[in-house]
Parts: sequence; structure tokens; C-alpha cells
Amino acid sequence: MSHGADDPTRGDELDPAALPPSTSPLPTFDEIPEVLRQVLIVDDNAVFRAYLRGLLAGQGFTVHEAADAAAGLALALAKRPWLILTDVRMPGEDGFELCRKVRSHSLVQHTPLLFLSSWDDYKSRYQGLSLGADDFVSKETPVRELLIRIQLVLKRYMELGRRGGSGAGMEGQIDVIGAPGVLQVCHLTRLTGVLLVEVGARQMTIRFREGEIVGASGDGHYGADAVYAFLAWDQGRFHFAPGDFGGERRLEPSFGQLVLEGCRRLDEARRAAGAAAPPDPA
Repeated sequence: MSHGADDPTRGDELDPAALPPSTSPLPTFDEIPEVLRQVLIVDDNAVFRAYLRGLLAGQGFTVHEAADAAAGLALALAKRPWLILTDVRMPGEDGFELCRKVRSHSLVQHTPLLFLSSWDDYKSRYQGLSLGADDFVSKETPVRELLIRIQLVLKRYMELGRRGGSGAGMEGQIDVIGAPGVLQVCHLTRLTGVLLVEVGARQMTIRFREGEIVGASGDGHYGADAVYAFLAWDQGRFHFAPGDFGGERRLEPSFGQLVLEGCRRLDEARRAAGAAAPPDPA
């Protein structure tokens, strides 16, 4: 368990002043759309949080902060960031437990998560990556390398094909960003047009105007039920075609309520399936 920034016993923590400085130009995040530069920092060391906040805010990120895993999970669900940076050792639940909970929650399970820890041995690294983390980086890593590692993690998730402004097309794979993430991109970037998703012979069509869902159908479902059904898809290829078809009003309930309700139903169904499964003979 790590200690607070003012704890004199905190011998294994490095404050920012002790970190290796950068002697080369820092990388930029210009290729990552500004609206998607949302990061959550979870660390009980207030000094290190402030250091990361300044570093990432300087790259155009909106930064959310939490001092423990419980507050971090609550913020992740409320703010839905596109990147989570978490310490490993914290009071109460540790970063590993936070990673487990993030990866088990439909709303944020595809969010890139990177461990940033002073506790950097091969067993910790293996455990973090086996839980579904995207990277495990030492807090002693030089600033330039740290930003490059963050950049690589984000690019892996942001490679959505040919996308530019609100009039551009967009395409990619559901298993990379997740169904909630695809809808969130369309919403945050205020796209207008049709999202078509296909897996085998199955199809789902979701229509947007200025980032709001105005219609949905496919796979035997219509309206809000089609959106709920789509949120359960974990694979398939999506393509967004811009164009305003007019005449349709925003689907009720609101975008945020649709996504929250769909993920709630999905998690509830998964829990029920887990409870109904026979015990492992091992």
C-alpha cells in the first residue's frame, strides 16, 4: 500500500522534482481529436497527481482526478474518460482491483488503462497486464517516454479509419473500442448521418443528427430496444456515412440515458448468467 504525499514513511515514492527531465522535444497529441482527450488520474499521491495534471493539461487534455480506487471508479462511470492512469498501491482497494472493476463494467470496459507505479517488478507488471491493462509504466520513466507510451495506447484505440471533421466518414472494429465507445464518439463529435454495423449476416443501423440518436433498427429490434441490443455487440465492423435525412426527432430517452440503461441491462444479464452457470468442478 502506498502512502500519501505528505507521509514521511513514503520512501518508495518519487516526487516529480526527482524524476528524469526531458532533453528532447515532447511529442504532441495533435492526431488525437481534442474532444477525446479526456483522462482520469487515480493516485493517492497529490503531488504526483498535480504533476501529471500539468503535463497532460499542457497537451490539451481535460483531467479528472481521484485519490483512491473507489472514487476513481465512480468518476470513470460519471465522466467516461478515454484514458485511465492509475497507481497500483493505494489505501483501500489497489489499482489492480480498480482495473478488474473497469474491465467488468460494460460502460467503461474498453477504456484504455495504464498503470503508472513506483512498484515496478516483473510480477506486478505481469499481473497488471493479465488483468487487461494496456501498459505498465514506472513512475521513474522520463517525461518524453511516458508521453510516447500514453500516445501509443491512445492511438491503438483511436484508429477509427478515415475520420476528420463532422462531415467525414468513420470506420473500424467494435472489438477495439466497444459498442458504447462507438456511440460516444458519434455523440461527442456531433456527427450527423448513419452508423451501420455488420457482423456476418447481422446488421444494425443507428441514425444521428448533431450527435443525438434519432432512430435505430436492426437484428429484429427498433428504437431504444435496438440501441440496447447493439450495446451487447462485442464484435463486428462499423462504418459511419455522413448525411442529414431530416424529419426525425431525437430518440427518447436522452443519449446518456440510453447508453446507461443499455449497459445496466447488459451487466445485469451477465451477472444472471454467471449466477446460473454450474460450479467449476476444479
